[in-house]
Amino acid sequence: MIFPVGHGAGPRSVGEYVVRVGGTAEVLSEPEFAVWVRAHQSDYTDQQHVDELLRRGLLVQVDDVNVFAQQYRLLPLYIGLGNRPDDPQQFAIGLPGLEPLAVVPATTYELWQWGWVAPSLWAHCEVLGTTQLEAVLDGVAELLADFVAVLDPVS
Repeated sequence: MIFPVGHGAGPRSVGEYVVRVGGTAEVLSEPEFAVWVRAHQSDYTDQQHVDELLRRGLLVQVDDVNVFAQQYRLLPLYIGLGNRPDDPQQFAIGLPGLEPLAVVPATTYELWQWGWVAPSLWAHCEVLGTTQLEAVLDGVAELLADFVAVLDPVS
């Protein structure tokens, strides 16, 4: 499983895009940025750029979920819109007055809402008293696919 790391900050100039990772800004070419964006929604990536993006820390390959959870944290984007009136077990994320960008189950919403408080995904799981790291990975994948959170390396 491969995840994108960082927060897209938009175009820098024609054919160049900026992605913030921690306190640094990385400049990606248009093809590299396309791979980084696609990595949000699937494991499909253009191998031509994957190795370089992995080396630069813009992608992370999850081989060991324990190590991954200790090295990354989740930062929320957008606003929590609360649970859905038609399904109280589902929670919306987005902007007030617009259709939600994501509707997720309570456990994923909890990760989105409070994951940034803990210094790592691992610490977040310890607070919740869970060892279900695969379920946390599923939540991370869902939040990244909906572009409502970003992965940030633990500093």
